[in-house]
Amino acid sequence: MEFSLEFNTYVILFIAAFLASLIDSIAGGGGLLTTPAMLLVGISPLNTLATNKFQSCFGTFTSTYNYYKNGFLTEPKRFIYFFLSFAGSMVGTLLVSRISNEVLENIIPILLISAAIFFILNRGPSTSDNNNSLIYIFNVIVILIGFYDGFFGPGTGSFFVLAFVIIKGISIMEATAITKLLNFASNFAAFIIFALKGYVIWELGLIMAVAQIGGANLGSRFAITNGEKVVRPVLVIVSILLSIRILFG
Repeated sequence: MEFSLEFNTYVILFIAAFLASLIDSIAGGGGLLTTPAMLLVGISPLNTLATNKFQSCFGTFTSTYNYYKNGFLTEPKRFIYFFLSFAGSMVGTLLVSRISNEVLENIIPILLISAAIFFILNRGPSTSDNNNSLIYIFNVIVILIGFYDGFFGPGTGSFFVLAFVIIKGISIMEATAITKLLNFASNFAAFIIFALKGYVIWELGLIMAVAQIGGANLGSRFAITNGEKVVRPVLVIVSILLSIRILFG
């Protein structure tokens, strides 16, 4: 299947991917920018989800590498969580790829607004002591967030950060680092399924991937340099701005 997009569309989506990756590498939620942008220029829902997963892999991998290189990826169970996020995303993607474009066009706005409302209502992450009773179900939570990312996606990074901070009680910077790894796992799993089904717009995806690498590199380095004093307020600002963007855009 061939796709023909105008030059201006490529430019718009390149900028959207760069900004999304910049934001996502710090606080998550980048998909809440790229997904609406791709839909607004006329790309079908399944092609949007597929291409978004492809280009997002580059941003999340870049961020993961930078956080790892700077000693923030310290979660001892990171490989287990990686597998759980990957598996959950595969199931979610297999489900969404069976849904028609018409159904997705009705579901996506509802999910976007629901995610935005969640960002508005949550008070932002704050460290807490580990709760052993909650740790037992944490694996299920990782699978469910991975499933959500495969089925839909936008806001997954923020959900992971909140889960690790509130339930595991780790610092925001450590939570952000492990989140990027798990987000890469869920993105990559979804990408594999979508690619096999032929939904990825490769040319557009590669162009946006370049922007993703640049944005993720800049954003993650900025977060690493400035720490929680930057990440915490960005989480709040991103929640408010993206909610306004969805509700009034």
